[in-house]
Amino acid sequence: MNTKKYKEEFSNYISIMNEALKRDNFDAYDTAREMLKESIDEYRHEKELESQLDTNNFGVLNHIFEDRLPELFKSNKKVVRDVIKLIKEDKNLSAQFDFYNNIRNYKGKITEMVDPIHFLSNFNAVVEKHNLINKETVIESNKKLRKVLKENNVVPTEFIDEESMNLYNAGHNILTKEQSLKNMVTLTESINSVENYMNKHKDDKINENVDPQKLINEFEKKLKDTLTESEMSFVKEITDWRSPIAEQRKEKLFNKFKNECISKVDEMLKEDAGNVELESLKKQLEEQKFNKDSIVQDIAKLLEIRDILLDK
Repeated sequence: MNTKKYKEEFSNYISIMNEALKRDNFDAYDTAREMLKESIDEYRHEKELESQLDTNNFGVLNHIFEDRLPELFKSNKKVVRDVIKLIKEDKNLSAQFDFYNNIRNYKGKITEMVDPIHFLSNFNAVVEKHNLINKETVIESNKKLRKVLKENNVVPTEFIDEESMNLYNAGHNILTKEQSLKNMVTLTESINSVENYMNKHKDDKINENVDPQKLINEFEKKLKDTLTESEMSFVKEITDWRSPIAEQRKEKLFNKFKNECISKVDEMLKEDAGNVELESLKKQLEEQKFNKDSIVQDIAKLLEIRDILLDK
């Protein structure tokens, strides 16, 4: 998250509010205050989403990674390869990945042959027999995955739903806690939770595994063969995970002030037709386009122009 950008926004909005108060322009003050509130709310929301990465739970980390895959395929294929390589080469991560993959694929004929309890028991037996998960180092392995995601700003764009979070918490207990009298209650509850999840979703449609590298290549080829450069840009825009609602509000506000200024200039031209300066100003206003990168400065300038026009 670009914290610096938000801090600059806060500072600029506060400056606009102070300037508006000096001019007794309460409409401008209220507008800037509302924009400041929206910006703070957006910042708070992103910080809360980002905090989901502050975990050693593989299920949560993998969920975040998988949710961001469509975007990462086109924006950062390197991190896709890095994460896949890390999971494949670290036996703790690989075993945890297989655990959740088996749970998701617990469907069809498998459910006719073995119930979830036996399924989980058999999985644990295989893990212990082949020492696939080292309970002493599994948390450190998960930290490695978290580090890669954080370094590449792979943060979630929406909160993980309660059902999935319950599954990941239960799975985390099963995969990381030693089987002992101390952990007996927690492990029993966790196994029951995973069992309930598997039974509930046993009739869901199976999601076939896809080779990520193959998917990347096919995605790029499809775009290259079927879309023009402008269409590819459009695809990138509409496939972004979070709809920029706040940006839309800012554009609407920009157009509101711009149109107010143009309307005032039109009024003045009715009384002073042929005024070269007014006609030049109107042309400049009409040509001015919304730019998200300079929105604060642009709105501040429009407010200043509007105030000057209203004073005449």
